[in-house]
Amino acid sequence: MGVKAICDLLDESSELICFFDDKGEITFMNRVVYSELDFDKMNFNIRDILPNLFTDKVDIVSYVKENVSEDIRSDIYRKNHTCFPVNVHFYYNDEKPCDDDLKMAVFITDLREVDSLSKRLSSNEENMKDVLRSKDEFTANLTHELRTPVNGIRGHIRNLYEKEEDISNKRTMKIVLDCCDNMEKIIDNLLDYAKLENGKMVIESNPFSIRELINSSVSTLESVANEKGIELRCNISENIPDIVYGDEFHLSQVINNLLNNAIKFTSSGYVSLDVYKTKHKKKDIELTFFVTDTGIGMSVEDMDKIFSSFSQADGSITRKYGGTGLGLYVCKQIVELMGGHIEVDSEKGKGSTFTFNINMKCDEKSNDKEADVDIFELKKMLDVGRKEQSELKFDFTNPTNLKKISDMIEKCKLCIELDNWDKAEGFSSGIKSLSENAPKEVSSIAFRLVMNVRKEKKDKCRDYLDELDNIITSTIKAGEKNG
Repeated sequence: MGVKAICDLLDESSELICFFDDKGEITFMNRVVYSELDFDKMNFNIRDILPNLFTDKVDIVSYVKENVSEDIRSDIYRKNHTCFPVNVHFYYNDEKPCDDDLKMAVFITDLREVDSLSKRLSSNEENMKDVLRSKDEFTANLTHELRTPVNGIRGHIRNLYEKEEDISNKRTMKIVLDCCDNMEKIIDNLLDYAKLENGKMVIESNPFSIRELINSSVSTLESVANEKGIELRCNISENIPDIVYGDEFHLSQVINNLLNNAIKFTSSGYVSLDVYKTKHKKKDIELTFFVTDTGIGMSVEDMDKIFSSFSQADGSITRKYGGTGLGLYVCKQIVELMGGHIEVDSEKGKGSTFTFNINMKCDEKSNDKEADVDIFELKKMLDVGRKEQSELKFDFTNPTNLKKISDMIEKCKLCIELDNWDKAEGFSSGIKSLSENAPKEVSSIAFRLVMNVRKEKKDKCRDYLDELDNIITSTIKAGEKNG
């Protein structure tokens, strides 16, 4: 059989097949490679599509020889740097004479469908072991989370009887509502977890406006971000079709959960949601979402476990910010049921970027002239912006910035009067963060304020807030006079 006949035969295979030389240059690829990886010419290297196996330090020929006949699980990368899981099998022909262009080959099997079926059909034994190991910690966290809103309801309902002024009643009712909201979030996450564990979570496919969904989520959380003095940004790529087919409710749940988390762990700077179309073939569309924040960030060790059930970065995070550790686990499961993948890039003290993609349908057919979106470049751009923001010093002399601190002081005072120490700590931490570049007396007072809020010392907190208020007011007046 001639070379051309062999190539024609390989073109009919459902596997991705490539031949390459000792430098890794692709000398042949079948039709599946063209369609799946979006490479239109053979001007790329084996390292481009299998970078996890062929790192810069790996000798290509040696690696292939050592792994001939082995089945290796890895990720294969498209031209635009998105990827999907595959099984890799190498072939090496050491017979003489042999055409160097046909000496080495790789046979690649797409595992996306296999992984999806496996996830639904097999019980997650490892996850069950993790659940059992986490039982004690989960019970403690859950008890704490349930006790807090219940105590809030009890304490403030008592205040309703003790106080008769309308303003006090309204404030107390607001606290009751906050407690109910907290309880509802916990219960929702627990219900979703139960559905996922029992295989009862159903992903639907109905038409909806993707822009309306995203704008609604951002609008809902804008006031929460403004309360903390942080900016909530949103950018939706213009080439995304307005109407898509998918599960509107569960996508909204993932977006809201990630934005809520980002806002919760950010005391200054911004939280942004960026959405891009990263793949479009016929009526199949892939959307990629980036949720970026300039918050507390996390270490590499923490990133490894945040998507596990009942897990957060560490115990202190749970105590300070609350949560059962179910939110990100639920997000991960929903995204994977939608045929996507979620991951996080983060740096301690410089914020985080959560990235997830989902597969949907749309009525608009793909445009062949449309340029691919390079996910790697997008990530790099967002990460650079996040790190630059985290390194910016707050200009204490700027009237707008002073007004931000002043607003936080008033809100912190109100929370302390109502014994809402969780929110008071959030506002006091925001004041401290925004005062880092202020005169030493201000940053010192802000630091002592945070310490006393954590100890729930009401009188001390009032004194520090009044002192800060006087300094800020004087600074603003002095600025107006000089201006």
